[in-house]
Amino acid sequence: MTVDQRTRIKKTPIENKEVLCEAYDYPSKVSFTRGMRVELDNCVMLFISGTASVNERGESIHQGDIRAQTNRTFHNITKLLESEGADWHDVIRTTCYLADFRDYDAFNDVRNDFFVEQQLDPLPASTCIEARICRPELLVEIQGIAMIPKERT
Repeated sequence: MTVDQRTRIKKTPIENKEVLCEAYDYPSKVSFTRGMRVELDNCVMLFISGTASVNERGESIHQGDIRAQTNRTFHNITKLLESEGADWHDVIRTTCYLADFRDYDAFNDVRNDFFVEQQLDPLPASTCIEARICRPELLVEIQGIAMIPKERT
């Protein structure tokens, strides 16, 4: 049975090629988009894929430096949010992955400073776990969910 496209929720990929290339541009193709925009009745939900310290060519940067990698990760997510007319005040949830939980204090210091700089209140709901990340040189990866009013975009 084929589902009529009119009965599906509208979704479009999120991208910002100034800071992040798309996964299909990697030398070895990876099957995901940087994020997905989902339109509901009166709001839009933004689902940001796991994002790490990579540059616009898809290269890992700041190897071995958890603080610099965390800052770059927040920068990349910020630019993805901006491409959809959103910012960190719209983020309702983050999931943070650390390759080594011994880096948690340094990661959390950067996260706290970033959230203070953004003047977030309330803070997003969040989970932080230790996990193997897709590249051994990456120390942190963050995914997020944001909601914005449909009329903003």
